[in-house]
Amino acid sequence: MKNMKRNILLVPFVAVLALMIVGFTSASADVFNITDVEMDDAFLSVNNDNTGFMAGDVVPVRVWFKVLDSAEDQDDVEIEIEFDGYDETETVSQDFGFADSGVEYRSKIFNLQIPNDVDEKIEDTVLYVKVSSRNGKDEVAYDVKLQRESCELDVLAVDYSSKVSAGDVFPVSVVVENNGYGFAEDNFVIVSIPALSITTRGYIGDLDSTENYSNDNHEEDAMQKTVYLEIPADSESGVYEMEVSVYNDDSKTITGKLIAIDGVDPEADVDVLEGEDDTASASVVALTVILAIIFVVLLVVLVVLLTKKERPIEEVETSYY
Repeated sequence: MKNMKRNILLVPFVAVLALMIVGFTSASADVFNITDVEMDDAFLSVNNDNTGFMAGDVVPVRVWFKVLDSAEDQDDVEIEIEFDGYDETETVSQDFGFADSGVEYRSKIFNLQIPNDVDEKIEDTVLYVKVSSRNGKDEVAYDVKLQRESCELDVLAVDYSSKVSAGDVFPVSVVVENNGYGFAEDNFVIVSIPALSITTRGYIGDLDSTENYSNDNHEEDAMQKTVYLEIPADSESGVYEMEVSVYNDDSKTITGKLIAIDGVDPEADVDVLEGEDDTASASVVALTVILAIIFVVLLVVLVVLLTKKERPIEEVETSYY
C-alpha cells in the first residue's frame, strides 16, 4: 500500500520532469541556418582565413539566414555579431522580427567597428554571428585577420576651454597616437579656426608603432602636445568649428571640435549701421525739400519777369496860361 502511494506521488513528478526535458530540448534545437555573411563587400568563409580588414574601420555587414523546413515559423528573431576578445567593441544586434519556415531572409546592414587595439601588424581573431529566437539558434564562427595601417595617426584626446573671449590666448592640449605598424617620423599638430583665419602649429616628434622601452631614443607610441591659439579682438560672438590636424609625410588625420567665443555682438553693429542710414536718409530728404522750394521760388520770379509789360509814357499837355 505504501509503495502504491509512492508510485502515485511519483507519477506527476516524472510527468513534469519529462515536460521540462522536452521543453529544454525544443528550446535548444537548431531552427535556423546562417547561409551567408557579407562584411565590407566580401563574403566570409568558414574554412578559410578572412583577411583585409583594417583596425579601427567601420564596415557594413549583412547576414543571410533561413528557418529550417522542419521548424515552425519564428517570432522575435534576433541577429547578433561580435568580435572575440576585444573589450572596446560592443556586440551589435538587430531585432529582425518574424520569419517564415523555409524562407531565406537578408538582414538590414549592420555598422560594425573593427577593433582598434590591434597590437601586431596582422592579428588573428574570431567573428561570431548568431541568429536566434525563443525556440533555437544558429551560430557561426569565422576566422578573421585584422591588420594595422602602415601609416596612421590617431587623435586620442583634445583638451581645451570650450568657451573663450575675443582677444584671449588659450591652450589646446592634443594627445596623438601612432596606430600604424610602421615607425612615424616628424609628426606635427595644427589647430585652427578657419572662419577666423587663425592657426597655430606644434612639433610632436617621432612615434613608435608600439611602446618599446628597450629603445631609449623612441620608446613611445603616443605623445601629448600643447599649442596656443589667439582669438582676434574683433571676433564676433558665436560657436565656431575648430579643426585639429595631426600629420607627417605619410599620414594625416583631421578632427573637428566646437568652441564658443564671447566677442563683438553682431546685432549691435547692425543697429549702428541702421541708425547711420536713418540719419543720412533724413538729411537727404531735408536737402531735397529745400532745393524744391528754391526751384519753385526761382520759377515764380522768372514767370513774373517774363510776363511784366513795359509801362507806356504818358503825354503831358503844355499849358500856356
